[in-house]
Order: sequence, then C-alpha cells, then structure tokens
Amino acid sequence: MESKYSRKFIDLVNNSFINSNKLESSEKEFGNPYYVGFGNPNSKILILGKEKGFDINNLEQFKYESIENINEWKSYVDNAITMNLDRFYPKSHHYINAFTPYLHRVNSGHTWDKYTILLRNLFPEITNENNDFFKHSFISEVNYRPSKYSNIKKFKDQRRIDFLKEDFFKSFNVTILGCGDYLEEKVIEEIFDVKFDSNLSLPRQKLVIFKNKERIVINTRHLSIDVTNEYLNRVAEIARQYL
Repeated sequence: MESKYSRKFIDLVNNSFINSNKLESSEKEFGNPYYVGFGNPNSKILILGKEKGFDINNLEQFKYESIENINEWKSYVDNAITMNLDRFYPKSHHYINAFTPYLHRVNSGHTWDKYTILLRNLFPEITNENNDFFKHSFISEVNYRPSKYSNIKKFKDQRRIDFLKEDFFKSFNVTILGCGDYLEEKVIEEIFDVKFDSNLSLPRQKLVIFKNKERIVINTRHLSIDVTNEYLNRVAEIARQYL
C-alpha cells in the first residue's frame, strides 16, 4: 500500500505510538506527552499554541483530543487514509477526527477564529465552513497538558521538548509559534534548527523571527481574544515569503 504521508510523519507517528504505549497510566493522567496534533500533515504551515484550552474533567474531549490522538494517527498512517470528515469514533457526541476535530463555528475571540483569519491571508479559498483552515495547516501545542487557563510562564518539560525536536516538526516551510514567551530563545533555536533573525515586536504584538536557509519560525503572542486583524496581517506578510 502506497503511503499518503511523508517519511518524517510516518516515523513520528510510529515512534510516538511505541513510546505512548510504554507509559504507565499515571503518566497520562494529565495528557498524552506524545500527542501529535490535528489537521493536514502534508501542509506547509505548522502552528503551535501553548496548550489545549479545555478542562481535563471534560472526559470525552480529553480522551479523543489527547489520550487517543496518537492511536488515531497510527490508524490513518497504517491504512493510508487521508483527510476526510468521517467520524473516527462513531459514539462521540461532537468530535469528528484528527483531520478536523469539530465542524461547528467558533466565536470571534476563539483561537481557531484567529487561525482562520491568519491563514485566509495566505489561502483566500479558506471558508468558514467546517473549520476549513485545517486543510491548510497542521495544528499542535507546545504543552501536552490541557488547561482551561494557562498557568505556567515558561515551559521546561524536557520530554515534550525532545518530542518537538522530531524531524517532522522541522519539515514545514513556516512555523507559527503562538506561545508568547513560553519557550526561551535558545530552546526555539534547538527545537527547530533555526537562528534568531530579528525582533519586529510592537506593544501587545510579539513578533520575533527565526530562520535558516529554508524555513522560518515566527514567534507570536498567544493568538486569541484581543488579537487584531492588523497583527495577523503582519504575521501573514512575513510567512508569505516562504510559501
């Protein structure tokens, strides 16, 4: 069977699947450290936020979006299944699949709304239907632990940092690192094999650029609530040069 995915993504999924199954249940109490993400693994844009914005007491969301995420991707990779809108868990109430987790519209301050506006600057064909932006990006988080409200300022979980160093996460033309000051500059350079280039930040508009010869990493603030369209336009203009 011919694979529909890159070798780097297949390796990531296989390694994550093996490592995830080695974990004790207590090591997954607050989330799966090998959670991969959502969207299109073959896209050119990676967006990494801080962490999933929900309470882990939402057991169904916690199960499908965190604990079982890698098992779902393993099934897709092994069976060469590409993007679709088929429910992976038929009994789920709201969750669809790892390609497009949910189909409902989100409010104007929601992070996914900001992602849609940002990506529509780059791909005008994106619509508001079925969270269409997932077709043009791969979305994950720096921190694997879901939290309704972010409660740490600096992320230093070495196991997750090592996971983000996998080649797959360095295979995107553009990485939007929407986590503010969550990661130190030297850690960003190590994870993505890039070097600091410039700081174009304005008040409440963090915009720090890292580059190598082929790729760009754009470190922004967390993209939600009061993020302006003008700021998102600035980010898109920089990203466009690498697409």
